[in-house]
Amino acid sequence: MAASPFLMQLRQSRRASLLLFGTTLLALIVAAAWFVNARSNLAEAYQRLGGSNQLLSEARVREQEARMRVDYAESSLRMLEAARAQGLSPEFWGERLINLRQSQLSREETLPMLDSVARSPGHLFGADAFELSVTRPDEGLFDPPVTSDRQPAPLLLTLRGNLLFRTGGRAVSDYILPVATP
Repeated sequence: MAASPFLMQLRQSRRASLLLFGTTLLALIVAAAWFVNARSNLAEAYQRLGGSNQLLSEARVREQEARMRVDYAESSLRMLEAARAQGLSPEFWGERLINLRQSQLSREETLPMLDSVARSPGHLFGADAFELSVTRPDEGLFDPPVTSDRQPAPLLLTLRGNLLFRTGGRAVSDYILPVATP
């Protein structure tokens, strides 16, 4: 097989071979520089993609939280309307904070105190803390001592919460408040 005239001339001319080698080397260097640049651009693109994916997931979480807030607000509005329909409109009720911590009361004083926070159409009590206990181990909470030679020991009462009471609106007898059953 005969060699092409270009290859034959290349073999004979040293100058042409060096020129071809230099051109090929220059093309190789340009291709290597382009490759390194393209590879760094690819790494930057992956980094931007990761950041964008993170921002997207954060936006989805914020969107879900916003939807939950909207659902919560709509539920609150429905509850407020239901409460107003039952006469529990805020403008007709006052509020007092009750805060008794480990107060010692006689059995005779405890009953009216507990009766004052019992639910009725005229007032509601939301307890944050409630504890009633005896101060002597030989006495029961529901059974006073049978011996008449000494006075019963006082009870310890912890009662903390908000007492809501009616200040206006329809008559108390117009409302039927649901009573929670255990």
